[in-house]
This record gives sequence, structure tokens and C-alpha cells, in this order.
Amino acid sequence: MSAKANQEDRIADCGDFPRTILIDTTSFCNLTCSMCGHKTMSRKRGNMDMDLYRKIIDEIAEVDKNIRIWLIFFGDPFVIKKTTLFPMIKYAKEKGLTDVVLNSNGNLMDEEAADKLIDSDLDAIYFGVDAFKKETYEKYRVGGDYDTVIKNIQYLLKQKKEKQIEHPKVFVQFVEMEGNKAEVKDFTEFWKKQGVVVKIRPMVSWAGLVEAPNLKDTNQERHPCHWVMQTMSVSNEGKVVLCAVDVDARFIAGDINKESIKDVWKGKLKEIRNLHLEKKFNLLPHPCKDCLDWQAACAEFVEEK
Repeated sequence: MSAKANQEDRIADCGDFPRTILIDTTSFCNLTCSMCGHKTMSRKRGNMDMDLYRKIIDEIAEVDKNIRIWLIFFGDPFVIKKTTLFPMIKYAKEKGLTDVVLNSNGNLMDEEAADKLIDSDLDAIYFGVDAFKKETYEKYRVGGDYDTVIKNIQYLLKQKKEKQIEHPKVFVQFVEMEGNKAEVKDFTEFWKKQGVVVKIRPMVSWAGLVEAPNLKDTNQERHPCHWVMQTMSVSNEGKVVLCAVDVDARFIAGDINKESIKDVWKGKLKEIRNLHLEKKFNLLPHPCKDCLDWQAACAEFVEEK
């Protein structure tokens, strides 16, 4: 498939159900990263109730077990490692879901949690590291410890190798910014040798919550946003927000406590998708109308051949 064809597929309306669903199992995070809007988030932080979570998973399992499920939206899943995280993974896998994924900064994934991950049959985990040098890491991942993160990821990889298992597939992410872009090559080579997939992606502004200088060039023609067209994000309270970068829940499309995923997807979110397809961007609601993050809904993946 050509790059153009792949791009067209990514920004097409995926139909009656989202291809990817981000579930805000917890909206708490242990870091205050400089490129992240979490530290100024105004919506109430909390953990998702298990009954609500089961309702979401049950509907997904009934519609399509191959939908990608991120068990995090805008927090860090290991905040709830001693309470609901592993029961949530277990429930999703018992329902037959085939693409259950976590995203984490890796600081709270100790050896006990890593061992549980391996036993959980989780499909994949992404670690946000964003630096090759310790001093660069601490500049961006405020409150994190570089050595701890490296140790934690390497422990998980070691346990996988010893047990000769494929899951969870491990990705290490690098958000490219002005102060770290010189480290992309070293970062990529280091992690390739560890046997993980390297994900390199542009910085986002979280729909205007932080400065993203890479998004100032708007000369290119605006096209439909991948996150709007194909993903759904559900807050810990069950509110469906505009998209994957509407972390402050500035637009509420529905409430999964009272509605089905399918009904919400075919309601207000469908209206927004239609505006994107018709290129009527001036009629979009806030923060979508002026958001530049559609330019950053992409990534490069590199792994050892």
C-alpha cells in the first residue's frame, strides 16, 4: 500500500463504530511533563468504576473483538496497579478482545507489575521516554527518573525473553521536539538493540493547551483528522469527549453511562466527522475549529530487522 493510500485510509470515516477506543481507566498521572497538558487539566481527576468499564468492554466485544483498546486516555495506568488495572486487563482478554494496549511513562512499573503484565496476556505496551540522555529526559519528563525507566523496561524485556513469550509487544516512544531532536538517532539505535519497536512522533499541542512550534506552519491544506475520524475517547466518568487530544473534555459528545458507544459515535461525533469530510472546518466546535494537532496524527515505527 502506498503512503498516500495509507493516509487516505487513516482519515476516512470508519463507519458505524470507532476503530480505536481510549478508555480513561485513571486520569491521574505521577509526572508533570513539560510538553503535556495534564498538569493544567481542569476536569476532575478520578478512576473509572468497574461497572462502567465492563459496560464498555461488553459492547466492544459484542460488536468487534478486534477493535484496538487503549486502557488509558490521559493518565498513567500504573497509578492503579494495586487496584483495578490488572482486573481490567483480565476482563478485556476474557471477553476475547485481541488488541488491548497500555501507554505509560514507565516510572511506576516495578518488577511485580512487570511480572503481572506478562501473565496478563496484554497485547502491547508503549513507554514514553523521549530522550537518550538523562539530562534531556529530566527536562521534559518532569518528576521522572531516567535510570528507573530504563531499568524497568529492560526488566520486562528480560522476563519476556526468559519465558520465551511474545506478549506484550513493547514500543518505546520518542516525541520529537526542538531540545531532543538531536538524540533521535542514538535513541533509535539503542532501543532497536533492546529488541523493541521505536515510535517517533511529532509533538502535539493537546488542542492548544501547550505550545507546539512544529505545528505553526499551516500552509498545507487542512485535511480530516485521524483522531476525529476513527477514534473515541471516554473519560473516567464515562463522558465521550471530542477526540484523543481533547484531554480537558471541552466538548462532550455523549455519556456511556446512559448511551451505547455506537449511538454516541453515530450522534454528535458523526456530525463532526461530516464537517471534516466536507472541509467545513470553520463550523467545527471548540477546540476542534482552531486545533492544529491534525498535522501530528502520525508516527514512524522503526525496529531491528
